[in-house]
Amino acid sequence: MTEMFIYLAVYLLPSFLLGFLALDVFQRNPNKVEHRLLSLFVFGYSMLFLAEFVRHLSPIEYSPALIAYWFGNAGIFIFIFSVHFILSITGVGAKAPNWLYPWVVYLPLIPVVLTYVRQENIINSQQFEQVGIWIYPEFNSSYLTTLTVGNIFHLLIIGLIFYALKRAERREHQRVLRMLFWTANAVLIWDIVFGYFQFRGLIPPYSYMYGGLVWAVALVIAMNRLDFLTSYVKRYGTLYNLNPSAILLIDPDGRVESANPAARTLFHTVRVVNERFIDLLPEKKKAEWMEHYSQHFRTRKKFIEFETKIMTKSGQELYVVIDGDFVDIDRTIHGMIIIRDVHSFKEAEQTIRFFAYHDPLTKLANRRAFYERADQALLSSSMLSLLIIDLDGFKAVNDTYGHQIGDYFLTHLGGLLEASTRDVGLASRVGGDEFYIYLVDLTESEVLAFIHELQMTLNQNPYHTSDVTIPIRASIGVSHAPDQGTNLDTLIHKADQAMYQIKQDGKNDYAIYDEALHGPK
Repeated sequence: MTEMFIYLAVYLLPSFLLGFLALDVFQRNPNKVEHRLLSLFVFGYSMLFLAEFVRHLSPIEYSPALIAYWFGNAGIFIFIFSVHFILSITGVGAKAPNWLYPWVVYLPLIPVVLTYVRQENIINSQQFEQVGIWIYPEFNSSYLTTLTVGNIFHLLIIGLIFYALKRAERREHQRVLRMLFWTANAVLIWDIVFGYFQFRGLIPPYSYMYGGLVWAVALVIAMNRLDFLTSYVKRYGTLYNLNPSAILLIDPDGRVESANPAARTLFHTVRVVNERFIDLLPEKKKAEWMEHYSQHFRTRKKFIEFETKIMTKSGQELYVVIDGDFVDIDRTIHGMIIIRDVHSFKEAEQTIRFFAYHDPLTKLANRRAFYERADQALLSSSMLSLLIIDLDGFKAVNDTYGHQIGDYFLTHLGGLLEASTRDVGLASRVGGDEFYIYLVDLTESEVLAFIHELQMTLNQNPYHTSDVTIPIRASIGVSHAPDQGTNLDTLIHKADQAMYQIKQDGKNDYAIYDEALHGPK
């Protein structure tokens, strides 16, 4: 009973474990050649252990047949699938001519065929002896020849892995191949020690199988890692290609090494690769970008939310936000930048900011903007004059020609006021037909000259439609700071008083606030 438990532990348990691994590898991707080869390789080792389990439960006289037709042939298949798998995952096989690879790998099948044709085994020992609970093969030339040939080919596998390791570009692949390289060397040492030296009675026969067990597990681990890397690369590639943001890989010379499809869309060109990134920016943004990027390149620190503009191939400037980080590719630092097009958002933001301080119809400053800027002007200027302009007869314009013509009329007037005040102050629309103007650092005579010129401008530039001309008539009230007040509300009130005096006296004229005429009675 004790013998059975030992046989179960050293043979059947490893056989079941390897059988499970073989099935797991196959089910992961049955359509892939590498998965089929590795599953067959691992299954071959499972058959080796199962053959030894059966052999030790059978009479000793069955050992030659079991070794010849089961154990020995399973070993040949293991060798074939192992070599084919290594040639495949290292890429060496792909470089061989089609007429040679993979057919040459399967030449060792010839001894398998001869075994069945000639009904004799030429590669395995046929003499066995019982030592304790173990049945050992005779330590003869057939045994040693088979073991030596196997080790020579194992050296070939180590050489193939070393060749692939030296040519592997990605660090992750290098780690996988390095693990296989050292495992293969350890297994070879195991095979030499337990194959050429006799430990009869102490350890099971064909103990080099356990080195094969380690090798099989190492190959399964390598395959799983390669599957993960392949999946990772595919996932990264999918994200890279489908990402709506432009992704550029910048080499140390500042040239675009790769670009995703969104980058070509953003720059309105199919050619982004090999362009200098700085050449894709407007002239006025180049120095700012170079300073920012160079600083982060030197320190290898990522950056986010860098606002700038790009220049498309069609000559359009677009607002963008750039995030960047740095990666080591083939021992060379590259910049990976993600460019998000925020042009529409930026324009919307500017529009919102503009209309927060501007009248949407005339584009003049609104009441809020006028009050803020007039308060600042009062603090920073020695003199300020405030004008209130109220249109005469504007209601009749709306009633006669309609509100659309009325809007065109106001827009036309807004343009005249903006042009007149551009260099000396600010014009604003604060109500339906009411406008405020402030003038800074002008003497009273200069203010009078401004008013006369403004009246002339309004008289000489009526609003014209296709079939009618609408004159511009306005009543204007004026107040001065600091003589008539230093508070904006006070100045507005006094200018308003002067303007209403003109309204009562016939309209279409101006008046400067006078305490005797317009003050409290």
